[in-house]
Amino acid sequence: MCIFTAIGTAIATSVGLSVAAAGASAAGAATISATTAAVIGGVAVAGVAASVAGTALGAVSSYQQGRAQAAAASYQAQVARQNQRIALENAAMERQEGLEEARKQRIATLQQIGKQQTELAANGVDVNYGTSLDIIEDTAMLGELDALTIEYNSEKRARNYDMQAYNYANESNLAMYEARNARTAGNIGLISGGLKTVGTIGSSLYSLGGGMGSLGSTASSGIKVSGGIAGDNITFA
Repeated sequence: MCIFTAIGTAIATSVGLSVAAAGASAAGAATISATTAAVIGGVAVAGVAASVAGTALGAVSSYQQGRAQAAAASYQAQVARQNQRIALENAAMERQEGLEEARKQRIATLQQIGKQQTELAANGVDVNYGTSLDIIEDTAMLGELDALTIEYNSEKRARNYDMQAYNYANESNLAMYEARNARTAGNIGLISGGLKTVGTIGSSLYSLGGGMGSLGSTASSGIKVSGGIAGDNITFA
């Protein structure tokens, strides 16, 4: 074998081995790039899922919180309404009792006048004239004053119950207003959370798609290997 033939054979052998090694290195690099892309993609998807789940849970929590506040306020409104009814019933009862007490007082006054007239007549005094008449009239006046005082005190107590009923009515109305606001806030939170969830999904998928596209582009652009050979275009350095 001449020297030129030996040199050519050595060069060919060397180039053949370099090409084979470069091919193996490129294949290995492609496998590593695909695995890395899968891992990164899985992490990104997990991040998107966690973000979406957090937003959705926040929306549901806001809705449930609004419902709980509304239920508590509705219960307070019911209690206030019940107290209002009791106060109104107490007011009506107080007025009725006042009228009854005043009626009994008037009856007692008439009985006292009758007793006075009987005693005066037994002593031979004319009950329709002079001092005896004045005594009877004073008794009637004082008796009526007592009856009116009873009615006044009864009405005053009844008005206190009326004021309680009025305050309970305002308390009930305020609680119902709070219940409506709480329900509305819960619904708004749920809707807002839903919209945020959709937005999070869309933006995350967009970002994920862009990132994976860049990763794929990097993996397919060619990998420099030893021996001066690139993955796509094999060149001698």
